[in-house]
Amino acid sequence: MSTFLESPPAAHRDRTTPTRTTSFPQPDPGGSLRLTVTRPDPATAVIAVDGELVAATAPRLAHLLGPRLTSALRTVVIDLSAVTFLDTTGLGVLVHAWHQATITGRTLKLITGPGGVERALESAGLDTRA
Repeated sequence: MSTFLESPPAAHRDRTTPTRTTSFPQPDPGGSLRLTVTRPDPATAVIAVDGELVAATAPRLAHLLGPRLTSALRTVVIDLSAVTFLDTTGLGVLVHAWHQATITGRTLKLITGPGGVERALESAGLDTRA
């Protein structure tokens, strides 16, 4: 299992490979969060997180991550490049996902964007490179 931060790629998928995308755009009280799941191949899921990952919205990401970290997927990518704010609850969801990936032998990749998000992940020890 490896966890690492990387810069946002130009694209998350090979353009010749068909993907399946699922959006969860419902508004949340106390914050805004949009989650989009893309499957670039059968063994990989990319979860794009857009908005505030805070106490009011983080449970939605946790609910989405749970089954993916115990399924047949080998790699789960969490794209945080569009996260505008990350609080300790959101950070806790990411730390829990890292622990779950470690236990189940999956690869968890975090793509960062805003400097504050990257610093928060580094302070939680989620910045080791594989």
